Amino acid sequence: MTSSSSGADHDVDALQNRARRRRQRFVSSTATALVLRTMFSGAAVRDVLRSIPLRYTLHFLVIMFVPIAAILSSAPLTFGPRSALLPAPSVVSMEQSSDFVIPLAPLSLDDNAHREAPVPDSAFAEIDALPISALLQIQPVAATIAAEVANVRSGPGIAYDAMARLSAETSLQLVARYEDWYQAQTSDGQIVWIAAELLDTDFIAADLLPEPASIPAPPPPKVARVIEDGLNLRDGPSTEYVGMVKLPVNIQLDLLARFGDWFQVQTPDGQIGWVTSRFLTIDPGITERVEVVTQIPDLTPALVALVREAQVNLRGGPGTAYDKLGTLDADVQLELLARYKDWFKVRTPRGTEGWISMELMDVSPYVTRRVPQARSAPALPRTASQPTTGIRSPVQFAPASTTSGPVQFALQFVGSPYVWGGSDPKTGFDCSGFTKYVYAQYGVSLPHSSVGQYNTQYGTAISNPSDLMPGDIVFFVNTYRRGISHVGIYIGGGDIVQALTPGRGVGIANLNQQYWASRYYGAIRPNR
Repeated sequence: MTSSSSGADHDVDALQNRARRRRQRFVSSTATALVLRTMFSGAAVRDVLRSIPLRYTLHFLVIMFVPIAAILSSAPLTFGPRSALLPAPSVVSMEQSSDFVIPLAPLSLDDNAHREAPVPDSAFAEIDALPISALLQIQPVAATIAAEVANVRSGPGIAYDAMARLSAETSLQLVARYEDWYQAQTSDGQIVWIAAELLDTDFIAADLLPEPASIPAPPPPKVARVIEDGLNLRDGPSTEYVGMVKLPVNIQLDLLARFGDWFQVQTPDGQIGWVTSRFLTIDPGITERVEVVTQIPDLTPALVALVREAQVNLRGGPGTAYDKLGTLDADVQLELLARYKDWFKVRTPRGTEGWISMELMDVSPYVTRRVPQARSAPALPRTASQPTTGIRSPVQFAPASTTSGPVQFALQFVGSPYVWGGSDPKTGFDCSGFTKYVYAQYGVSLPHSSVGQYNTQYGTAISNPSDLMPGDIVFFVNTYRRGISHVGIYIGGGDIVQALTPGRGVGIANLNQQYWASRYYGAIRPNR
């Protein structure tokens, strides 16, 4: 009994321990099921699914279905009775396993049971109606003009015509790119081209813009040919402007701008000036493409310059061998009286006259061309000269012992009326019209402008009034405007015959009078 009792106790203890372990496993699996049920409840699932990006969900489904599809494709299918495919569910005894078994709903093998109808073609009607270019369209890139003024053109290059000039900060929309040029749309819808260097934009985005479908062919070049040898290239659109160089026949010129019947051109060696259209041959359709300008150079600029450096020597003649009259500071403005080789004769703000090297002055070529050129330099002094005081004493003029032809001819018109713009004795004269008419009788063709006549192409420049001779054309400044503004003909003894005023007509005045002495500028001795 004792051995039987102890064996029974052992069996009871073993059964109790086994039952305890099974209960613990059941409680654990039940708790896990409750947690899973809570996690996958409707609200929780919706919140979790909403927080997962759609692309992650699609990737997960693909990863899950690929192995399943591979397994199903390798497993043989037998289309027979259900009992032949699915084994009968077996009863799991608690004695064999403590796992919590949840029966699964069997899969249906009916192909038509869950088949869905395809989406109708009408659902894609709007998409199919859009062209591919609209579906793949790249958005324009915003840009602004970075330069003060920028030309926009009809094509990608300077060979194309300028369509407009846009100021800084003007907004554009870039729509295409070709090499270093962008096709852009202006605020008014105009399509233009502009160089990349003139823009302020996001160039990383702009470089992704596509090339345009087509590039317009460049228009014919804006050029002309000279048809007459010796054509004057002038620095303004009129014969009153100074001639710079004479052009040979058949030379090709680039047309830059036009004003009236004149073209601004550039020669093959880079010189820029103006020529009249009468002596040019231009292909049809070219003239209309040349830009028309409304502003032209000032015909009578102030003949002044600035001292470039400090402590510049003012000398008594055009060279370092001449005595030093004093020194000038930088940025002092000087009046230009004459030029000789590389030197200017100048007048300081205090009235002192002397010479300064051109390289020590800031002056434009346009002004330099209008400064009379002296044919000879002053004689070197034998002794040191005293600085000038700037006070002008009366000039001792030699009396006119004889009169030249132009003087004798001019004196017959004393008393003729003064007419603004006149150059005919039948109607009257203004000052430059009077000198123009007189010298036209002696083969000298002068422009109808006092500043235009003050040019060494018509004769020799005379700066000192004591060197004047009868027949010299004398010029005055600051009479009714700044700069050269009046002209007359010297007749000797300090007298000048000239068209004075509407009240006085043609008359005579003397250079020693305060008004004329203070305004005397210089003279030209005409070539006859």
